[in-house]
Amino acid sequence: MPDVGIVICYEIGTLPILRACLRSIERHTEDVDYRIYLAYRETKPFDADDEIDRLGFRVNLCPVDFNQEVSQNTSNIHGRMLDLIVPDVDCRHIMTLDSDCFPIADGWLRELIGMVEKGAGCSGILYPYAPPPRDLKLNTIEFRVRAQHCWETTHVACQLVPKLLLDSLGVSFTDGDDTGLMIPALLKDRGYPVEGFKATRCPLPSTSTDSSALPHDPELNRYVSVVFGDKVYHMGGYTRESIVGDEHMIQDVYGWARERVLKENGAEFLLDDDSGANPISYKYTFGREEEVAADKMDRLFGLRRKGL
Repeated sequence: MPDVGIVICYEIGTLPILRACLRSIERHTEDVDYRIYLAYRETKPFDADDEIDRLGFRVNLCPVDFNQEVSQNTSNIHGRMLDLIVPDVDCRHIMTLDSDCFPIADGWLRELIGMVEKGAGCSGILYPYAPPPRDLKLNTIEFRVRAQHCWETTHVACQLVPKLLLDSLGVSFTDGDDTGLMIPALLKDRGYPVEGFKATRCPLPSTSTDSSALPHDPELNRYVSVVFGDKVYHMGGYTRESIVGDEHMIQDVYGWARERVLKENGAEFLLDDDSGANPISYKYTFGREEEVAADKMDRLFGLRRKGL
Protein backbone atom coordinates (compact mmCIF):
# COMPACT_ATOMS: atom_id res chain seq x y z
CA MET A 1 0.00 0.00 0.00
CA PRO A 2 1.51 3.38 -1.00
CA ASP A 3 2.14 5.79 1.85
CA VAL A 4 0.40 8.72 0.15
CA GLY A 5 -2.30 9.02 -2.48
CA ILE A 6 -1.96 12.42 -4.14
CA VAL A 7 -5.38 13.35 -5.55
CA ILE A 8 -5.23 16.06 -8.20
CA CYS A 9 -8.41 17.53 -9.70
CA TYR A 10 -7.64 18.48 -13.28
CA GLU A 11 -9.67 20.72 -15.56
CA ILE A 12 -9.13 19.66 -19.18
CA GLY A 13 -7.64 22.58 -21.09
CA THR A 14 -5.13 23.59 -18.40
CA LEU A 15 -2.36 21.18 -19.39
CA PRO A 16 0.54 23.67 -18.98
CA ILE A 17 0.02 23.98 -15.23
CA LEU A 18 -0.61 20.25 -14.81
CA ARG A 19 2.68 19.60 -16.57
CA ALA A 20 4.48 21.88 -14.12
CA CYS A 21 2.73 20.18 -11.21
CA LEU A 22 3.54 16.61 -12.24
CA ARG A 23 7.15 17.34 -13.09
CA SER A 24 7.67 19.21 -9.81
CA ILE A 25 6.29 16.27 -7.84
CA GLU A 26 8.67 13.95 -9.68
CA ARG A 27 11.67 16.17 -8.90
CA HIS A 28 11.01 16.63 -5.21
CA THR A 29 9.28 13.50 -3.89
CA GLU A 30 11.77 10.66 -4.21
CA ASP A 31 11.79 9.92 -0.46
CA VAL A 32 8.09 8.95 -0.21
CA ASP A 33 6.12 6.04 -1.67
CA TYR A 34 3.24 7.80 -3.39
CA ARG A 35 0.67 7.31 -6.12
CA ILE A 36 -1.02 10.07 -8.11
CA TYR A 37 -4.76 9.93 -8.74
CA LEU A 38 -5.71 12.35 -11.50
CA ALA A 39 -9.42 13.18 -11.41
CA TYR A 40 -11.01 14.86 -14.41
CA ARG A 41 -14.47 15.36 -15.87
CA GLU A 42 -15.33 13.47 -19.03
CA THR A 43 -16.52 16.55 -20.88
CA LYS A 44 -13.69 16.96 -23.40
CA PRO A 45 -11.05 14.70 -24.99
CA PHE A 46 -8.35 13.97 -22.42
CA ASP A 47 -5.24 16.01 -23.26
CA ALA A 48 -2.58 14.83 -20.79
CA ASP A 49 -1.62 11.40 -22.19
CA ASP A 50 1.98 12.37 -22.96
CA GLU A 51 2.55 13.72 -19.46
CA ILE A 52 1.01 10.63 -17.87
CA ASP A 53 3.20 8.35 -19.98
CA ARG A 54 6.26 10.03 -18.50
CA LEU A 55 5.16 9.00 -14.99
CA GLY A 56 4.09 5.42 -15.80
CA PHE A 57 2.54 3.33 -13.03
CA ARG A 58 2.57 6.18 -10.51
CA VAL A 59 -0.54 7.79 -12.03
CA ASN A 60 -4.09 6.45 -11.84
CA LEU A 61 -6.50 8.13 -14.27
CA CYS A 62 -9.85 8.77 -12.59
CA PRO A 63 -12.52 10.10 -14.98
CA VAL A 64 -15.70 11.21 -13.23
CA ASP A 65 -19.18 11.69 -14.65
CA PHE A 66 -21.57 14.11 -12.97
CA ASN A 67 -25.28 14.03 -13.40
CA GLN A 68 -26.91 17.13 -14.90
CA GLU A 69 -27.79 18.70 -11.56
CA VAL A 70 -24.28 18.45 -10.14
CA SER A 71 -22.66 19.55 -13.42
CA GLN A 72 -24.51 22.85 -13.26
CA ASN A 73 -23.49 23.51 -9.66
CA THR A 74 -20.05 24.81 -10.57
CA SER A 75 -19.24 26.04 -7.06
CA ASN A 76 -19.18 22.43 -5.81
CA ILE A 77 -17.40 20.74 -8.71
CA HIS A 78 -14.02 20.53 -6.97
CA GLY A 79 -15.49 19.06 -3.80
CA ARG A 80 -17.73 16.66 -5.73
CA MET A 81 -14.77 15.32 -7.67
CA LEU A 82 -12.88 14.66 -4.45
CA ASP A 83 -15.90 12.97 -2.90
CA LEU A 84 -16.09 10.59 -5.85
CA ILE A 85 -12.39 9.71 -5.95
CA VAL A 86 -11.00 9.83 -2.39
CA PRO A 87 -13.05 6.92 -0.92
CA ASP A 88 -11.45 4.52 -3.43
CA VAL A 89 -7.87 5.68 -2.86
CA ASP A 90 -6.08 2.81 -1.10
CA CYS A 91 -3.22 4.65 0.62
CA ARG A 92 -2.26 5.41 4.22
CA HIS A 93 -2.58 9.16 3.73
CA ILE A 94 -4.69 11.30 1.42
CA MET A 95 -3.07 14.39 -0.08
CA THR A 96 -5.41 16.70 -1.98
CA LEU A 97 -3.41 18.86 -4.35
CA ASP A 98 -4.61 21.50 -6.78
CA SER A 99 -3.02 21.29 -10.21
CA ASP A 100 -1.58 24.80 -9.69
CA CYS A 101 -0.04 23.84 -6.34
CA PHE A 102 3.19 21.86 -6.22
CA PRO A 103 6.53 21.41 -4.41
CA ILE A 104 9.59 23.52 -5.03
CA ALA A 105 11.98 21.83 -2.59
CA ASP A 106 12.90 18.31 -1.52
CA GLY A 107 11.42 16.91 1.67
CA TRP A 108 8.07 18.70 1.39
CA LEU A 109 5.89 15.61 1.62
CA ARG A 110 8.04 13.79 4.16
CA GLU A 111 7.82 16.84 6.42
CA LEU A 112 4.01 16.96 6.13
CA ILE A 113 3.78 13.24 6.89
CA GLY A 114 5.97 13.79 9.93
CA MET A 115 3.51 16.34 11.28
CA VAL A 116 0.60 13.88 11.27
CA GLU A 117 2.79 11.05 12.56
CA LYS A 118 3.54 13.28 15.57
CA GLY A 119 -0.15 13.81 16.28
CA ALA A 120 -1.53 16.47 13.95
CA GLY A 121 -4.95 15.69 12.52
CA CYS A 122 -3.94 17.13 9.16
CA SER A 123 -1.13 19.10 7.61
CA GLY A 124 -0.48 21.09 4.45
CA ILE A 125 -0.29 24.70 3.40
CA LEU A 126 -1.96 27.06 5.86
CA TYR A 127 -4.16 29.95 4.79
CA PRO A 128 -1.86 33.01 4.58
CA TYR A 129 -3.84 35.28 6.90
CA ALA A 130 -3.72 36.06 10.61
CA PRO A 131 -6.60 34.83 12.81
CA PRO A 132 -9.20 37.49 13.70
CA PRO A 133 -8.47 39.72 16.70
CA ARG A 134 -10.19 38.90 19.99
CA ASP A 135 -12.37 42.01 19.88
CA LEU A 136 -13.87 41.29 16.45
CA LYS A 137 -17.62 40.71 16.76
CA LEU A 138 -18.54 37.06 16.31
CA ASN A 139 -21.70 37.71 14.31
CA THR A 140 -19.96 39.52 11.44
CA ILE A 141 -19.13 38.16 8.00
CA GLU A 142 -15.56 39.33 8.59
CA PHE A 143 -15.21 37.06 11.61
CA ARG A 144 -16.70 34.11 9.73
CA VAL A 145 -14.23 34.51 6.88
CA ARG A 146 -11.16 35.32 8.94
CA ALA A 147 -11.75 32.56 11.49
CA GLN A 148 -11.52 29.99 8.69
CA HIS A 149 -9.17 31.60 6.18
CA CYS A 150 -6.29 31.89 8.62
CA TRP A 151 -3.06 30.09 9.38
CA GLU A 152 -4.78 27.90 11.94
CA THR A 153 -6.44 26.05 9.04
CA THR A 154 -5.09 24.02 6.14
CA HIS A 155 -6.01 24.76 2.53
CA VAL A 156 -7.44 21.93 0.42
CA ALA A 157 -5.01 22.97 -2.35
CA CYS A 158 -2.38 21.02 -0.37
CA GLN A 159 -3.88 19.09 2.53
CA LEU A 160 -2.71 15.76 4.00
CA VAL A 161 -4.94 13.61 6.23
CA PRO A 162 -4.48 9.99 7.39
CA LYS A 163 -6.99 7.92 5.40
CA LEU A 164 -8.47 6.12 8.41
CA LEU A 165 -8.93 9.38 10.28
CA LEU A 166 -10.52 11.02 7.25
CA ASP A 167 -12.92 8.11 6.83
CA SER A 168 -13.90 8.34 10.49
CA LEU A 169 -15.03 11.95 10.06
CA GLY A 170 -17.78 10.98 7.63
CA VAL A 171 -17.53 14.39 6.00
CA SER A 172 -17.96 15.57 2.42
CA PHE A 173 -15.43 17.85 0.77
CA THR A 174 -18.39 20.08 -0.15
CA ASP A 175 -19.40 20.58 3.49
CA GLY A 176 -18.72 23.96 5.04
CA ASP A 177 -18.18 27.40 3.54
CA ASP A 178 -15.54 26.30 1.04
CA THR A 179 -14.07 23.09 -0.37
CA GLY A 180 -12.43 20.98 2.31
CA LEU A 181 -12.78 23.50 5.13
CA MET A 182 -14.94 21.21 7.25
CA ILE A 183 -12.13 18.66 7.56
CA PRO A 184 -9.70 20.73 9.68
CA ALA A 185 -12.68 22.22 11.55
CA LEU A 186 -13.91 18.79 12.66
CA LEU A 187 -10.39 17.65 13.48
CA LYS A 188 -9.89 20.68 15.72
CA ASP A 189 -13.23 19.95 17.41
CA ARG A 190 -11.87 16.49 18.21
CA GLY A 191 -8.75 17.99 19.75
CA TYR A 192 -6.30 17.35 16.93
CA PRO A 193 -3.71 20.00 16.10
CA VAL A 194 -3.68 21.36 12.55
CA GLU A 195 -0.15 22.04 11.29
CA GLY A 196 1.60 22.97 8.09
CA PHE A 197 3.58 25.50 6.12
CA LYS A 198 2.89 29.19 6.57
CA ALA A 199 3.28 31.64 3.71
CA THR A 200 6.85 32.83 3.36
CA ARG A 201 7.17 34.80 0.13
CA CYS A 202 5.72 35.76 -3.25
CA PRO A 203 7.08 37.21 -6.50
CA LEU A 204 7.81 40.88 -6.68
CA PRO A 205 5.04 42.54 -8.72
CA SER A 206 5.77 43.83 -12.17
CA THR A 207 6.61 47.51 -12.37
CA SER A 208 5.62 47.72 -16.04
CA THR A 209 1.84 47.69 -15.70
CA ASP A 210 -0.94 50.24 -15.92
CA SER A 211 -3.20 48.25 -13.62
CA SER A 212 -4.13 49.99 -10.37
CA ALA A 213 -6.77 47.49 -9.24
CA LEU A 214 -4.30 45.05 -7.68
CA PRO A 215 -1.82 45.97 -4.95
CA HIS A 216 1.71 46.75 -5.99
CA ASP A 217 2.65 46.25 -2.35
CA PRO A 218 3.62 42.56 -2.19
CA GLU A 219 2.92 42.40 1.56
CA LEU A 220 -0.78 42.54 0.62
CA ASN A 221 -0.49 39.77 -1.95
CA ARG A 222 -1.51 36.57 -0.19
CA TYR A 223 -3.38 35.00 -3.08
CA VAL A 224 -1.25 34.98 -6.26
CA SER A 225 1.92 32.87 -6.64
CA VAL A 226 2.42 32.43 -2.90
CA VAL A 227 5.23 30.22 -1.53
CA PHE A 228 4.57 28.29 1.69
CA GLY A 229 7.37 27.24 4.01
CA ASP A 230 9.78 27.65 1.10
CA LYS A 231 8.57 24.15 0.16
CA VAL A 232 5.28 24.52 -1.78
CA TYR A 233 4.14 26.99 -4.44
CA HIS A 234 0.47 27.86 -5.06
CA MET A 235 -0.21 29.86 -8.19
CA GLY A 236 -3.83 30.52 -7.29
CA GLY A 237 -6.65 31.09 -9.76
CA TYR A 238 -5.00 29.51 -12.80
CA THR A 239 -7.94 27.31 -13.73
CA ARG A 240 -10.43 30.10 -13.07
CA GLU A 241 -8.52 32.53 -15.26
CA SER A 242 -7.78 29.99 -18.01
CA ILE A 243 -11.25 28.44 -18.23
CA VAL A 244 -13.62 31.18 -17.07
CA GLY A 245 -11.56 34.11 -18.31
CA ASP A 246 -11.75 36.46 -15.33
CA GLU A 247 -9.13 38.14 -13.12
CA HIS A 248 -7.03 39.33 -16.06
CA MET A 249 -5.41 41.98 -13.87
CA ILE A 250 -3.61 39.24 -11.95
CA GLN A 251 -1.59 38.60 -15.08
CA ASP A 252 -0.72 42.30 -15.36
CA VAL A 253 0.91 42.44 -11.95
CA TYR A 254 2.28 38.93 -11.29
CA GLY A 255 2.10 37.44 -14.76
CA TRP A 256 5.86 37.43 -15.23
CA ALA A 257 6.17 34.81 -12.50
CA ARG A 258 3.35 32.67 -13.87
CA GLU A 259 4.88 32.72 -17.33
CA ARG A 260 8.25 31.67 -15.96
CA VAL A 261 6.65 28.85 -13.94
CA LEU A 262 5.04 27.46 -17.09
CA LYS A 263 8.24 27.89 -19.11
CA GLU A 264 10.43 26.16 -16.52
CA ASN A 265 7.80 23.65 -15.33
CA GLY A 266 8.43 24.72 -11.76
CA ALA A 267 8.76 27.64 -9.37
CA GLU A 268 12.10 26.95 -7.75
CA PHE A 269 13.40 30.28 -9.04
CA LEU A 270 11.32 32.09 -6.39
CA LEU A 271 13.67 30.75 -3.72
CA ASP A 272 16.44 32.93 -5.14
CA ASP A 273 17.47 35.13 -2.23
CA ASP A 274 19.34 37.64 -4.37
CA SER A 275 18.87 40.98 -2.64
CA GLY A 276 21.02 42.90 -5.11
CA ALA A 277 19.97 44.90 -8.13
CA ASN A 278 17.49 42.33 -9.44
CA PRO A 279 15.64 40.63 -6.57
CA ILE A 280 13.04 38.05 -7.60
CA SER A 281 10.86 37.42 -4.57
CA TYR A 282 9.54 39.29 -1.55
CA LYS A 283 9.63 37.82 1.96
CA TYR A 284 6.55 38.60 4.06
CA THR A 285 7.09 40.62 7.23
CA PHE A 286 3.65 39.90 8.79
CA GLY A 287 3.72 43.29 10.45
CA ARG A 288 0.53 44.71 8.89
CA GLU A 289 -2.00 41.90 9.19
CA GLU A 290 -5.03 44.11 9.81
CA GLU A 291 -4.26 45.99 6.60
CA VAL A 292 -3.88 42.65 4.80
CA ALA A 293 -7.22 41.51 6.21
CA ALA A 294 -8.95 44.72 5.15
CA ASP A 295 -7.63 44.29 1.64
CA LYS A 296 -8.87 40.68 1.56
CA MET A 297 -12.36 41.60 2.73
CA ASP A 298 -12.54 44.39 0.19
CA ARG A 299 -11.61 42.01 -2.62
CA LEU A 300 -14.16 39.45 -1.46
CA PHE A 301 -17.09 41.75 -0.81
CA GLY A 302 -16.16 45.33 -1.74
CA LEU A 303 -16.86 46.32 1.88
CA ARG A 304 -14.84 49.52 1.82
CA ARG A 305 -16.46 50.64 -1.41
CA LYS A 306 -19.86 50.03 0.18
CA GLY A 307 -18.95 52.01 3.30
CA LEU A 308 -19.06 48.94 5.54
